[in-house]
Amino acid sequence: MLSKLLRHEFRATQRIMLPLYLLLLVTAGMFHLSMLMQENERIGEGWAARIFTGVSITLFVISLVGVSVLACALMIYRFYKNLMTDEGYLMFTLPVTTHQLILSKLIVSLVWSVATVLADALAVVVAMCRMVEMNDLRQAWQEFLYLLGDMTAGEIVGYGIEIALLMLFSAVASFLTFYAAIALGHSFANHKILLSVAFYFAFTIGLQIIRNLISVFSIGAVSFRWEELDPYALIHWGLGGAVGLSVLQAVGFYLLTHGMLRRRLNLQ
Repeated sequence: MLSKLLRHEFRATQRIMLPLYLLLLVTAGMFHLSMLMQENERIGEGWAARIFTGVSITLFVISLVGVSVLACALMIYRFYKNLMTDEGYLMFTLPVTTHQLILSKLIVSLVWSVATVLADALAVVVAMCRMVEMNDLRQAWQEFLYLLGDMTAGEIVGYGIEIALLMLFSAVASFLTFYAAIALGHSFANHKILLSVAFYFAFTIGLQIIRNLISVFSIGAVSFRWEELDPYALIHWGLGGAVGLSVLQAVGFYLLTHGMLRRRLNLQ
């Protein structure tokens, strides 16, 4: 049944996300065209070309940021609309578990988040491909290799895996924080949306305080043995700790969301 929920959710969201990606690529193409016009001295000096360049740059920047913001907002809105409004009466009567309802929203949100990152990257490549020369890319790659220093291939792969895991679990934890705040806010009879916003900010502030305390204690513990520690090992330790905190955050808010939806849901 989870597969059916996923298909339904993808069909509902792709009607908005795919046109947004198309709009992003169109604005990237406009930006690229404006750069070509600027390379032509006869065309680029005209007032029409300057206006087109200004408009294309503005639209590209707005679309680049706006698509990411709208994608996140849409995923949160889908959770709220399907499970917390009148649609919730239908969703919770389906022969599915609460776990499947949450997972369907979470999986779709993660897929579209990855797709949005790739779409943004492709748009930047389309927009900037004429502005970046091969020599610049070669120099940037050499500088990157220099920054890596004497790290082995295994260490580089390890860092890559840890960073990928951190990005994945951070995204999971972020969406589940929104879900938990909405579910907790809607367990009350009145002011549900206002309480959901208040709970989200309370969660965010509380998590930031916890992270700051952990950072202070970690720095204090490391400072006593700084000369004995391997810098690369410290990076691994820091990335691993960040991944662990994200996993704990995700698990905690998942359990809170599930508990609220199962026992304290109030659709009135």
